[in-house]
Amino acid sequence: MKRVGMTWDVKPEHWDAYKAIHLDPWDELIEAIQAAGIRNFSIFAFGTRVFAYMEIDGDDPLEAMAKVAETDIKKKWDEEVTVWVQPEASEGSGIQFMELEPIFYCP
Repeated sequence: MKRVGMTWDVKPEHWDAYKAIHLDPWDELIEAIQAAGIRNFSIFAFGTRVFAYMEIDGDDPLEAMAKVAETDIKKKWDEEVTVWVQPEASEGSGIQFMELEPIFYCP
């Protein structure tokens, strides 16, 4: 199991819709996430900056996320929701969803 933190920014004009859909996520999306071996997936916000925490089976978060991305429900979600996300998690990074370096853990 690997613990993963990620961050991204949401376009301010889409914040209300972005927050609303995450407060009432689609059941099929939750099932696809769990089927890919992702557990304890939580998202937190500070303004339009988002932080996500998840635990994945295995060591490769990109592989787990790719499994979800292959599903029809995630493709539908991306068409509606991912377009509300800024193109870069941090200016000049070139990365939309940035994995964070773990620096502290207290079990």
